[in-house]
Amino acid sequence: MNSRLKTPITRIAWNAVVLLFEKGIAAAASFVYIPYTVQAVGIATFGQILLVISYIEIVSDLTSLLSWQMVLHYGAAPYREGRRADLYHVLRFGMWLDFLSGAVGYLIGEAGLWCLSSWLGWAGPLHPVMDICLLFVFFDKTGWCVGTVRLLDKFTYLTFGNGVTASFRILASMAGYYAHMGMTYFLYVWLLSSVVLFFSDMAATFYALKKHAPARFGWRQILHRPDFLQGAWTFTVMASLNKILLAATKKLPILLIGGSIGPTEAAIYKVSDQVSNGLVRPMRTFMPALYPEFVHLREEGRMEEMHRVIRKLFFSALLFAGVALLVVVLFGDQVLHLLLGIHGEGGYLLPVLVCGALLTILGLPLEPFIVVTGRLHALFRFQVLNVVLNLPVLFIMVHLWGSMGAAYSLVLFSATLLAFFAVQARVAFARAEREQGRA
Repeated sequence: MNSRLKTPITRIAWNAVVLLFEKGIAAAASFVYIPYTVQAVGIATFGQILLVISYIEIVSDLTSLLSWQMVLHYGAAPYREGRRADLYHVLRFGMWLDFLSGAVGYLIGEAGLWCLSSWLGWAGPLHPVMDICLLFVFFDKTGWCVGTVRLLDKFTYLTFGNGVTASFRILASMAGYYAHMGMTYFLYVWLLSSVVLFFSDMAATFYALKKHAPARFGWRQILHRPDFLQGAWTFTVMASLNKILLAATKKLPILLIGGSIGPTEAAIYKVSDQVSNGLVRPMRTFMPALYPEFVHLREEGRMEEMHRVIRKLFFSALLFAGVALLVVVLFGDQVLHLLLGIHGEGGYLLPVLVCGALLTILGLPLEPFIVVTGRLHALFRFQVLNVVLNLPVLFIMVHLWGSMGAAYSLVLFSATLLAFFAVQARVAFARAEREQGRA
């Protein structure tokens, strides 16, 4: 069906379902390739693999610039008005941002590797393998592709790449299991999966652009920045810093557990964290649709309607949280046994991690409200303060209680952030009521 014939709500719902389907492909594939990998190399070696992957993903997250948000923010007007040359300027700048963040990320990753390799047990023959695997930082940067297909309302175009990548990783993991391959092989499979996804996303994006407006992309102008993009760099950096802080808080515990306790415990924590995030993903996938809706309500001055939407979403998330906790209590241990072949080790860890993830879900309706009401700087300042205060708590809790300490720290961090969202939202609504009273 032609996207122009759909209502905005229909497009939001359809695109959310597509995003959920993409995440579902990766989640379903992990239930196949993780058991094959664990059985091929053992739980301890699998923990080492996850430590390597977690380190590289942390580097990638810490150096990522949200080029997709820049593409949507600055590309919407040229796209709507048919200014093809300006639109291509935006896309080229997004591509340049991805390349720059990839180059900086690789250099930072190499520097960190030399500093942390002895502590994490990566010295010796594993070091050159990690030098190669750090190329993931380059291939992970396809933000301009994501922004372009979302701008063109072609969400389904990236689904094919996710399916191809999932199929490749399943088949490669099965081959490695039957061929009795080791740690290096499975690390290269993970890297090649990112390569497959990179080129799939690129092909899908250029195909979408060709269908939208066949024209030369103009590679020679990739470093040229017109006047209307002068603020794009500042916008991208500010939008990226908040996500970088969240990524560091969520992934740092895996390295701490691996370095201070061992790879087996790190593997259990990593997979439990993936399961908890997968459990709450259905609610999380629909939240990006709130931003345009809240902007629309703000422009019309309908704060009471916005309050009603937030209240309904909060109670829906609360109901979802109760069901999710019941599911993880009843079936969490069986899921970990299916993935890792263990019983009992993650029985208490998984429910605590799910609690932390559910707290973030409760706060998600409030986060876009805070942003659209002009409190982005306050949010960033609080995130910095929260991370700075949480880091020593995380170190102490991991030292005292191991993996459970890291999970408790995550719950504390999420609860503090939820409280901040609630206070800021309350202040905003009170101010709006006062302004309406004067009017």
